[in-house]
Amino acid sequence: MSDVTVQDEPEKKMDSPAPAPVAATRAVLSGETIFNDSIKIYAGNKIAHYDRGPAHAFIARGTDKAPPNLFALLCEDHLSPRTLKASNYAAILNPSLPRLIASGVVNWAPAGKEKYCFVYENILGNPLVKDDTRGGLGMKPDYVLNSVIRPIVNVLADMRDKDIVHGNIRISNMFDGGVKNFERAVLGECLALPIGYNQPVLYEPIDRAMCNPLGRGTGTQKDDLYSFGVCLAIMLRHFDPMEGLSDEEIIERKLEEGSYSSLLGRDRLSGAILELMRGLLYDDDNQRWNIDEVLQWLDGRRLSPKQSARKSKANRPLTFNEEKYIRPELIAREFVKYPAEARQVIESGDMEQWLSRALEDKVAAARYEKALKYSEEGGKGSGYTENLATRVAIALQPEAPIRYKNISVLPDGIGTAFTESYMLKRDVNMFVDFFMFYFITQWVDSQSSTVPDVGNLISKFDGARAYLRNKTVGQGIEKCLYSLDAEVHCLSEKLQKFHVRSPEDMMRAFEKISQSPNRPVMFFDRHSTAFLSVKDRKNIDPYLHDLNMPEPFRRIIAEMKILATIQKRSNMENFPGIAGWIVDNAGPLYERFHDRELRENIKKKAERLRESGDLAKIVMLFDDPAIYQEDNINFRRAMRTHHELEQEASEINSKLLDEATLGIEAGHQIAALVAGALAGIIILATVFSTT
Repeated sequence: MSDVTVQDEPEKKMDSPAPAPVAATRAVLSGETIFNDSIKIYAGNKIAHYDRGPAHAFIARGTDKAPPNLFALLCEDHLSPRTLKASNYAAILNPSLPRLIASGVVNWAPAGKEKYCFVYENILGNPLVKDDTRGGLGMKPDYVLNSVIRPIVNVLADMRDKDIVHGNIRISNMFDGGVKNFERAVLGECLALPIGYNQPVLYEPIDRAMCNPLGRGTGTQKDDLYSFGVCLAIMLRHFDPMEGLSDEEIIERKLEEGSYSSLLGRDRLSGAILELMRGLLYDDDNQRWNIDEVLQWLDGRRLSPKQSARKSKANRPLTFNEEKYIRPELIAREFVKYPAEARQVIESGDMEQWLSRALEDKVAAARYEKALKYSEEGGKGSGYTENLATRVAIALQPEAPIRYKNISVLPDGIGTAFTESYMLKRDVNMFVDFFMFYFITQWVDSQSSTVPDVGNLISKFDGARAYLRNKTVGQGIEKCLYSLDAEVHCLSEKLQKFHVRSPEDMMRAFEKISQSPNRPVMFFDRHSTAFLSVKDRKNIDPYLHDLNMPEPFRRIIAEMKILATIQKRSNMENFPGIAGWIVDNAGPLYERFHDRELRENIKKKAERLRESGDLAKIVMLFDDPAIYQEDNINFRRAMRTHHELEQEASEINSKLLDEATLGIEAGHQIAALVAGALAGIIILATVFSTT
């Protein structure tokens, strides 16, 4: 196993069957960060050729049971890492894939905040090529078969069994394992970035290549096999037939000539390797080889090379923006770029005439008619022109992503694309329009094959529209975001220094925040409520009504119940910091008690519970109906007594103010008493005198 390097190495192109290794140098380790108690990450020691775009790699060392030679990849917040697949990946034990040792949140000092990281055993060595060259390496087929194809296909078979799409297969992400004359290629990691984000257009199937990098979706095993086929084409060919072409020109060349011809050009392959390359580079996903067919090929079974399907081609061109087009997929691409001009061509009838007379494709014509009906359903108001262009593009090229303004995504990639725009404070109104125009049903109806998990896909889009229409706390654009991107962490400003991925993470983050002198008054905001509602709605949805109420005591009680519910349902530890925070915020709750002695008694009990950290007991203290009922009964009784006394005082005051009768009634009463007393005395005297 070679030592990792921390310096840029001189570029070395593979011009022989075995790539020349990059010289390794041992670095002086610096900037130690402890992760997971048994791993040290050295922030001062980067490994440049292990970087995955914006996800940077650093030297790491294991202690105790962790392997000593490791590397860590630190993820970027706006690029949701694939945390949900970490456990599946960790279960794969293959010598051609780096083993995942640990993953989770680390307190990353250089950024002054928590970041998510993946830590791998360093078995990679040096990359086969330093960058994503498009040139030809001219390697011998037999050498490629044994050193690259067999080990990588076995890795892909293991990943298939664990339901993982790699999404990051390219020649610069293949390594020599630290051996000078390598005999087994090692495939680099795939979890630190969303699927396909860092992939050059060359390595992606046509439909994914047309997407925004973050809009390529979850991908499939066949997408991985296509990318692998591109790697093999570069290794086997002697020159690059697309040298100097831009990304758009590469896509156009593939559309016109097909991937196999575009990638191999004048290079002629023969025998078994020809079968493999045709099977891997087939543009129709339904016809492309799957992993089982590749394994059969490796076992010696010879499969007939598949012929590329004939693409629709018009017998005369359509003129658009002074250019002539005979293929509908190329027109679709231009329509999205120039929607105003596209609307003119559509409304003039030229488009319909070209479809029916020149293209002679009845299926495409039927899709076109449906597209026009879809676009007119919302009227011809704001956004109609772009809506029309998008829908016609879907009709002309249904296998392409949904393209609206600057958005180009496959439906299952909308969440990660939306997350990036939101976090980088770009214009998200495009995404709002995208959801409200509801392109998904037309896209699904236009597909030639069944869309996997279509029910769940449409349900997500239905939910997004519903959330956007509801502006209350716990709904809105925030819930739309979390429902579409299951990997995104909580984006609440109150939690900006933390990487919260679960209700439990949120509780522990609040516990740390509770020690800050600048902690906020309230716990929850629109983001944290929406996040919890998506992650586990039973924790928060019963209390959303009170969170939206104007009375402070209702919101405080709701927050207390939410926190206590999470603590209890997750069987979590005590949180004295959160308990103290709640008690400090309880002013409006104390004011609800009328009895001063009761109020002081409740305060004393709350202060005693502060240190316990048992949130459920604090909730019971303030949410006991019997206490409020008794307090209200006593208060009403006191109010009645007070009212009676006020009435009596009022009567006395009114009599005192009447000078004419002042003292007469009292005098009469006194006189009556005196007369009665004298009469009694006289009677007694008379009785005694007669006896």
